[in-house]
Amino acid sequence: MAVDALFEDPNLSCDAVWRANGAGDGLPVRIRRRSPEGIVGAGGGQFDLDAMLIDVRLSEVPSPAKGDTFEVGVEDGEPGGLFEVIGLATIDSHRLVRTCEVAAIAEDDPEDEEP
Repeated sequence: MAVDALFEDPNLSCDAVWRANGAGDGLPVRIRRRSPEGIVGAGGGQFDLDAMLIDVRLSEVPSPAKGDTFEVGVEDGEPGGLFEVIGLATIDSHRLVRTCEVAAIAEDDPEDEEP
C-alpha cells in the first residue's frame, strides 16, 4: 500500500503512456521521474553526469525492456516528452518497482523538413 501511495501522490509521480518497443496504442501508467546527478573526476578534470531514471510499478509494466517508451504529458510546470528505455537498473527488494534508465527522444519538427 505504501508503494501505491507514492505512485498516486501527484507531487511525486505523474501519468505516462508506456509502449512496448515504442509501438502500439500504449498503456496508461503512473511513473516516478528522477534525475540524480553525479560528479566524476577523471584525468584531472571533473565531469557532471546527468541521468534520467523512471520508476514504474511492476504491477503495471511487468517486464519493461530496452526500446520501450514512456510518453509523459506536461503537468503542473513539469516538462513532458517521449523517453526511451536505454537500460534497466534495480528492482526493489520487494519486487514491486523497476527503475529504468531513459533518454529523451527528440520529436521531429515538421518545419525542419524540406518540401
